[in-house]
Amino acid sequence: MTTAALRVSGWSLLLAGAGAGIVLPHPVTTTLWTAAARLFTRAGDRAMVARLTSATKFGPRIRRGLARRPAPRLGGLIPAA
Repeated sequence: MTTAALRVSGWSLLLAGAGAGIVLPHPVTTTLWTAAARLFTRAGDRAMVARLTSATKFGPRIRRGLARRPAPRLGGLIPAA
C-alpha cells in the first residue's frame, strides 16, 4: 500500500472506533485504534502514533496492543513463530 492509502485506512479506523465507542464497549474501540496505530506506523507517521499512545484513557491500552504480535492477515501466509 502507498503511504496515502495507509493514512486513509488509519483515519477510517479511527472514525470507526469513535463511532463504535458510542454503542460498543471500550475493547472494540481500543482494537480499532490499535489497528489504526499500526497503519500509521507502517505509513511512517510517528507523530500520529505518539498522539494515540499518549491519550490518558486509551493510550496505555493501545501501547499494550501494539506490543502484542498482530493476528495473521486473512488470505496471507501465517507467519512463522
